[in-house]
Amino acid sequence: MKKGKNQIAAFLLSSVMLAGILAGCSKNAENSSAVLQQDSTVVSEKGSEGGDYSQDVITYGMTQAWDTINPYGSSSGSMYQNLVCDKLYDRLAFIEEAGTDVTPRGAASWESVDDGYGAVFHLDENAKWHDGEPVTAHDWVFTAQLITNPDFDYGLRSEFNTWAGTDDTGTEESEGSVKAEALDDYTLKLTFKNVTPVEDWLILHNKYYYVLPQHLLKDMEPSEIKTSDFWKNPVGSGPCTFISELSGSELQLGAFADYHMGIPKFGKLVIKVIAPTNTITSIAAGEMDGFFQAPTVDDALAAKDMGLDVEQSKEPTTAAVFLINNQNVQDKRIRQAMNYAIDKELLIDQTLQGQGVASTTCIIPGSPYEIDTKWERDVEKAKELLAEAGWKSDRTLKMVVTSARESMAAVIQQNLAEAGIQVEVQTVELATMFSGLQDGTYDLGICGSTAMDYPLWMAGYYDNKNATYCQITDPQYAEIQDAIASELDETKRMELVHQYQELLCDEMPLIMLYHGYTFSVKSARFQGYNGFESGVNNEKVWEWSVAK
Repeated sequence: MKKGKNQIAAFLLSSVMLAGILAGCSKNAENSSAVLQQDSTVVSEKGSEGGDYSQDVITYGMTQAWDTINPYGSSSGSMYQNLVCDKLYDRLAFIEEAGTDVTPRGAASWESVDDGYGAVFHLDENAKWHDGEPVTAHDWVFTAQLITNPDFDYGLRSEFNTWAGTDDTGTEESEGSVKAEALDDYTLKLTFKNVTPVEDWLILHNKYYYVLPQHLLKDMEPSEIKTSDFWKNPVGSGPCTFISELSGSELQLGAFADYHMGIPKFGKLVIKVIAPTNTITSIAAGEMDGFFQAPTVDDALAAKDMGLDVEQSKEPTTAAVFLINNQNVQDKRIRQAMNYAIDKELLIDQTLQGQGVASTTCIIPGSPYEIDTKWERDVEKAKELLAEAGWKSDRTLKMVVTSARESMAAVIQQNLAEAGIQVEVQTVELATMFSGLQDGTYDLGICGSTAMDYPLWMAGYYDNKNATYCQITDPQYAEIQDAIASELDETKRMELVHQYQELLCDEMPLIMLYHGYTFSVKSARFQGYNGFESGVNNEKVWEWSVAK
């Protein structure tokens, strides 16, 4: 794989003011063993630029609260949860923007072994726990055994069902059966059930595999760990140390002065829950340095007009998807007709201010995997396909959307009517939309997602083995996805991905509307921040600093 306005402007003008920045980095006495004091001496010894960063505070906003600071205490798997835990605990690798590359983090290097059935990770020998103890392969093995233990209550255990020795739920088949081994203190081996390119596994599952300290948890029963007081004052090995938490509202973290990837150049990171409507104005007012949630194009353009630091993503990673219940609309010619009838360029203009690309398949436009097929609107072709399929003009399809997609639905409703397809639109909550599409109540829907360069990022939408949003029962999608996932030769994989896209274009089980560019807004003082890394559930906090 590749190594990827006016109202808000007026409000900004009236709300810009200087905000006092918190100074100092208070330390909880009970946490003295976990939070290492950062001062100019420690920083200098680590070979950084030098200087005292203890008074520098970065304030970071999230538009939804995290579930818990226990990385295995949530059943949601939300990005908010992952981005909080990512700062306290380490993962094996870092996933670059849009999944364009996988780079070292807890592991310095890795390779596939056993003809693709295994992966060996050479751990960074400089990694330490916040209490100073070394992080070893035995910690990673301990964690793997814990999270697959049936007595450990973990809602996302199925993320690890690719490991040999686990069942389909990700639970160990027998005590200690999971194939995670410490070949020596700094070499970890994972064995898979099927041929699995190591980079693929890292992109898909690494975000859920946080290492835990064996020396602090080994004497607890698995059933007791989740409710342990350990999580009130946790010790991790990530770039930040725990200071305090106000549940559902605020989390205060310190900079880990011995982090192996580099010492963050700040004294304190304050993560706050903030209303989506207040993100840009809070930055303009000096109350916030950055936030996790891509702003709308309108808000980004308004922020740019105000002179704020606005960046655009390198790749169009926001995907809009037109969902079709394949059991209610079984003839592929009807689905193809919809693809020809919908004016994707108009949707891009109205929804993204032109900052997007019309999609042909789920593959990101411009990706090396993309086939040479371009979308063009053709209403007459749509009418021909409907006539061939025997479409009855008096039939009405039910389309369901959330309130945020109402304007898109209106455009699509009009587009389809031009071709001869009558659509009734209903606005509901997101959960109602998905459940209604799955049980056949609704025929059509619209959703969004974050695309990645990894060609199978959208595999779950087409998997007949699960209850998909589009009620797909055809196994051919899953069959070619499995072939792609187990192919180690990049040339052969490229050929399979091209076949995959040809299949999607022909069967049209759902319609990719567009891939849009995303934007990041931050304060001028916030340095080293890439607002697009968060889209793949991690951020290089160790590169963050405050401009002097």
